[in-house]
Amino acid sequence: KKFTQGTRVKPAVVYGGTDYKESFKQLRGGADIVVATPGRLQDLCEKHQCSVKWVHCLVLDEADRMLDMGFEPQIRQIVQKLGMPKQRQTVMTSATFPVEVQHLAQEFMRTYSFMA
Repeated sequence: KKFTQGTRVKPAVVYGGTDYKESFKQLRGGADIVVATPGRLQDLCEKHQCSVKWVHCLVLDEADRMLDMGFEPQIRQIVQKLGMPKQRQTVMTSATFPVEVQHLAQEFMRTYSFMA
């Protein structure tokens, strides 16, 4: 919210461990930017409280940590099964770039650049 203050960009921040009512409130009326944990985003999409059908840019921050924490099934569900457009920009960041993250990059990105 700090970075969109004074603009017309409407952000929403939703994550697990908080009351769903707060997540619904954040998304009410739509959002231009949604920052979410994979599990909560998947839940909200499955409950028809959020849609990924109009996503132009997907950012998977700390991809290595998300894989370590077991979020790969949720990420796959969001990207492959909930209607996210194939024509989108995808950014993956990772402190390390293990084989698992490389495989995920190959699956979710048409081309990717590795920068160390």
